[in-house]
Amino acid sequence: MIDLTNVPNFDDVSALLKERVAAMRTPARQWADLARLAIQGLPYDTCRLAELEARINSIRVELRRMVLAASEHFSEEQLQQLRKQAGMSKTAWRAAKDKRAVTIRHGFSLVIY
Repeated sequence: MIDLTNVPNFDDVSALLKERVAAMRTPARQWADLARLAIQGLPYDTCRLAELEARINSIRVELRRMVLAASEHFSEEQLQQLRKQAGMSKTAWRAAKDKRAVTIRHGFSLVIY
């Protein structure tokens, strides 16, 4: 893990952000499919949904730390470059700053890209 207490290295943050966002894409899609079933009242695997929520939330904790540190230390141009390299929209960047956990209630606004 990168030391985020001092000014972080832009390349290190960029690489780690890209890796963590990529690691979250597949579980986020799977979570969204199961959450839609739950919302529609259709049968779904509750254990799998809980596993995906836990996995996504652990990744989001790391992302949040990096996004907050980057927002504090880097210029707006650098932040745009970070978002572009990680494949994140501005909305996804703001959602990554949010401390709420991914649940059926809040998840769809938190797992966007």
